[in-house]
Amino acid sequence: MNRTRTVLTGTLLVAVVAAPLSTSYALFDKTRFVLHLGAAYYAFHQWDLKPYQQGKFSAGASGRTGNLVKGGLALAFAAHEVSVARKVAHNSNSPLLQKLDGGLNSLSNEMSTVGAKLKGGNLNAADIQSLDTDTRTFSAASAAAGQPIKDVPVAIPGL
Repeated sequence: MNRTRTVLTGTLLVAVVAAPLSTSYALFDKTRFVLHLGAAYYAFHQWDLKPYQQGKFSAGASGRTGNLVKGGLALAFAAHEVSVARKVAHNSNSPLLQKLDGGLNSLSNEMSTVGAKLKGGNLNAADIQSLDTDTRTFSAASAAAGQPIKDVPVAIPGL
């Protein structure tokens, strides 16, 4: 009888403690999601969009080749971070993240494609502009759904 009471008490205690944790996972998922996307956005804005707007990718610009390679590496990193955020959203129980999950696959693919072009020294201005539009569109959709995304400064390996 004493053993049964101990087992029932233990089971009840686990149920009481575990119930709030199941909803907190969604909170941690949202935090991880925002951090990974924030790192991706930072890499894109800092190493691709800003140098593009400053003309550092233009033919004849000083350090153009190095800037193109750095931009390509930054976009490879950003694509990886978007992919991680997509996995977090896809595996999450959060309805918000599941809703946002759909737009991330194309964003990750586009970052990878543009990054490979930049690393190879092939700049297409329309690619950078399209990627900027896509990141802004996704950010606006995420903010409208209640989950704003801000740049998160991170050290990017190799840069």
